[in-house]
Amino acid sequence: MTSWAERARIYRAGDFAATLVVLAVAMAISSFGLFRRDIPVITLPLNATSSLFLRDPSLNHKMRKEQVSPIVCMVLAYALPLLVHAVVQWRHRIANDTRDFVLSLLLSATLAQLFTNIIKSLAGRFRPSFYDMCDWNTEVLWDGVANLCRNAAGEAQGRKSFPSGHSSTAFSGLCFLSLYLVGRARVAACTHGTRSMLSAAKLFGACLPLLLATWVALTRSQDNWHHYSDIAVGALIGIASAFVAHAFNYVAVCSPHNAGLPLETCVADPAGTLEEPLHKENDASEC
Repeated sequence: MTSWAERARIYRAGDFAATLVVLAVAMAISSFGLFRRDIPVITLPLNATSSLFLRDPSLNHKMRKEQVSPIVCMVLAYALPLLVHAVVQWRHRIANDTRDFVLSLLLSATLAQLFTNIIKSLAGRFRPSFYDMCDWNTEVLWDGVANLCRNAAGEAQGRKSFPSGHSSTAFSGLCFLSLYLVGRARVAACTHGTRSMLSAAKLFGACLPLLLATWVALTRSQDNWHHYSDIAVGALIGIASAFVAHAFNYVAVCSPHNAGLPLETCVADPAGTLEEPLHKENDASEC
């Protein structure tokens, strides 16, 4: 009979627990405080003794309804990869793959949230629609110093532009899915001229999640919620998180024999649970 310790090892309970703890910390960071930089002002001298104080036009865009809500973003970034994995695993089962896929997706999401929320809190950058978000009082002549925001919650939200959370979230899940599909399809494996005629088609198919992530990210500029630099840095955070998570659990996608295999399955299959090996020429030395 399998002991609890052995079950915990088999299901990688320690890795899941540690990742969930860090994820909880990452989600709580946003409530710890936010760096509040001075509201930018443009000074227009009228004469030697008086000036007119104007709002920054780069922050004066109209706030539009989000094309991709936070919930929809989470579904696209994490639920969709789980669904795709279920189909892939159903068609060709690999031992330990579901466990390691879920762990990798969770790890990628955790890393992205951790870095995104820390940087958001420390940067405190204004959104392109800051004045609209905070309900700026346009009926009062601004002295260039007073805070004329009438919506405290909107003001706090308007100070969280950098980096884009939608961008980092989308790429953390969908970039990982692309890496996973590239590995399973072996389109990047170093096979020295033995690729099939469909390799390019498979590569394009594996990259479709990246196209979806790019669209999600760009809607943040269209909706005036983020600057392009916010989106770019968010994408880099998500992509880096995906690569780290994939490397932590899977063989490199360029491996000649074991691309797409979980590291543990590549090393050994002592219980004989691998019903159909992904690559018959598996070589443990490639791990």
